[in-house]
Amino acid sequence: MNELALVSLVALIGGGFLGYFMTRIVVENTGVPLDERGLEISKLAAMRTLELVLLVAVLSLYYSWLVLRDERCTNLASLIFATIFFGNLAFRAYYSRKM
Repeated sequence: MNELALVSLVALIGGGFLGYFMTRIVVENTGVPLDERGLEISKLAAMRTLELVLLVAVLSLYYSWLVLRDERCTNLASLIFATIFFGNLAFRAYYSRKM
């Protein structure tokens, strides 16, 4: 089997399980209709996600510019999108337990 297909399959299955369980934690701790605490958790998670995305974008661009020294930056967009998606879920799960 092609290594890229295997890695993509494992990432898809692992990401699906991770997203399911993090969403389940958030729903258990805040409830489905969000109250004031749920809205504050969403606001904090969005702020932290944006900070994380900015950090990952800057570090990955510096890495591609300083280390790779070429124009092959096709995986950076997928890295940034995965950081946005799973970072937001992780921060929501964290703040739903903390608050």
